[in-house]
Order: sequence, then structure tokens, then C-alpha cells
Amino acid sequence: MQTLSPVVAIHLASALGAVVTGPIALWARKGSTQRPKLHRAFGYVWVTLMTVTAISALFIPAQVGRLVGDFGPIHALSVVTLAMLALSFWFLARGNITGHRKTMQNLYFGACVVAGAFTLAPGRFLGNLVWGQWLGLLPAGYTPPQGQPMLAQIAANTPLWVWALLAGLVALGLSQTRTRRASLARVTVLPLGLVAFSAFGLAHDFSSTPAVLAAWLATAALALAVINRRPVPAGTQYDSAQREFVLPGSWAPMVLILSIFLIKYAVGVSLGFNPGLRADTGFALAVAALSGLSSGLFAGRTVRLLRLARRPAFNRPAAAFNA
Repeated sequence: MQTLSPVVAIHLASALGAVVTGPIALWARKGSTQRPKLHRAFGYVWVTLMTVTAISALFIPAQVGRLVGDFGPIHALSVVTLAMLALSFWFLARGNITGHRKTMQNLYFGACVVAGAFTLAPGRFLGNLVWGQWLGLLPAGYTPPQGQPMLAQIAANTPLWVWALLAGLVALGLSQTRTRRASLARVTVLPLGLVAFSAFGLAHDFSSTPAVLAAWLATAALALAVINRRPVPAGTQYDSAQREFVLPGSWAPMVLILSIFLIKYAVGVSLGFNPGLRADTGFALAVAALSGLSSGLFAGRTVRLLRLARRPAFNRPAAAFNA
């Protein structure tokens, strides 16, 4: 059984804390309603956690690619993290709010999302600890054959069409990040397709058991209800003459699209390594809840648009936009 040294425990705890608090700090400065006190509170907590994460990582020996002593290429990320934290506060001191915001956003994505995914990947110490020992998604005592890294096995056994699908979904998500016009049919077909993809994957992996489908429907309905009560993003308009929406750019669709894909992909990988999980009710219900949550959020965004398009104050011809 793997155990955590004090340094690794501190590193893991601070990293997980940063992953959770970061989105709250970023969200507090998004949209028309600003929450400066909440932003500062969670921002300082996040910066503290990131600093602890970066410094503690310097005391964890590199497992692969050692360059000097116990240091390897992975330790360069700690230096970059500390430098970007300093740069963000330099921007803030000079009143460059845009530079501060972009630096923090890039740091969260690079250090928490991308680096975190590699750190927690199966085959690495923390990955084996979380996915194998804690969650039981890997067989006990599993070791990659002939020393082949786990990620290499996963990539080699992933069909080419899956990578093509991922590339298409990323391109689709990027198209949502800039202001665009979209027809009624387009804003309806996309979420229907992704929700169907999520539901089909769940039914295929767990044989459509009633409890699993109920968990998926319940979380999807809850997420849809919550997002449907939120106001549409500022700048959203509807051209009644052309039957088209004018939608401001947002990264939210990209996050939801990739969430649906990654949940399905992670489940497929887990079942490939441990087929017995198909009969694990707890695992199936957890997957159903996650899939339903992302599907409900995506569907709720569309329902909200369709509902508002029917309101007279919101539904107006394009000529009114330029008045």
C-alpha cells in the first residue's frame, strides 16, 4: 500500500485546494455582477495554496528524467508558477487589470488543469494512489507491462476515431469562444447531440439499469433547473427576422463539451483496465451523476435561450440592434 510522506501530503492537499478555490475566485469577477470581496478572499487563498504547492513540489524527488540530483523537468513548472504569480501581482500594482486577469486564468489552466491531469494520471505515484488505492479503479498491484508508461498504453489503445472526435469537439468549443450568430436549429441540435452522446455512452457501459438512468435524469434535471434560472450572458440578442441568436463568446461551452467527452473517455479507460467495475453500483451511479450534471448544464443553456427568445422584450428584429 502506498503511503504519503509529509511533503507529498502537503503538496497534494494544497494542490487540490487550489483546484477547488480557483474557479470561485475567477467567477467572482465574471459577468455584470462583480463580487470584489469574494474575489479577493478566494484569490488570496488560491495564491497561498499555489505558492505552497509550487514550493512543496521542489522537495519531491523527480521519478523520471532527473537532470541534477533529485530535480527534473517537472520542477521547472514550480519555478514558472512562482514567476507567474509574481507577474500577476506586478500587473495588479501597475493597474493592468487585464494583464492580471489573463495571467491568473492562464496559470489556473496550465498549472491546475493541464499539470494536474498529468500528475494524477495512472502510472504516476499520485495517480496510482488516487485511482487505484483510494477509488479502486485499477486492479490491486497493477504494474504496466515491460515498464511501459500507463499513458503510453492508453494512447496506443485508443482508436483513431476517438482522437478525430476529440479534435472536432475542441474545434467546436473554440468556435464558441467568440461572438457569433447561430440559428434556432443550431442552438438546439448541438446540445441534443451531446446529451444523446452522454446518455448512449452511459447505457452502453452499464446496460441501462433503472438506478443508473434515474441518477442521470435526476442530476440532469437539477442542473437544467439551476442554469435555467440564471440570466443569459450580457450581449445575448435574438434577431426575430432572421431567426438567429447573437451570442457573446464564452469558454463555458468548451468546458462542458470536453467534460462530456472526458467522462466517457475516462470511464472507457477504467473499464478497460478493470472490467469488474461494470457491476459496481457505486461507480456506475457516480458516473451517471457526473454525466447528468454536464448534460443538464449544457441543455439548460439552450432551454434558457429558447425561453427568452419568446419574450417580446427580448425578441426583436436585427434593425433594432443598431438603433
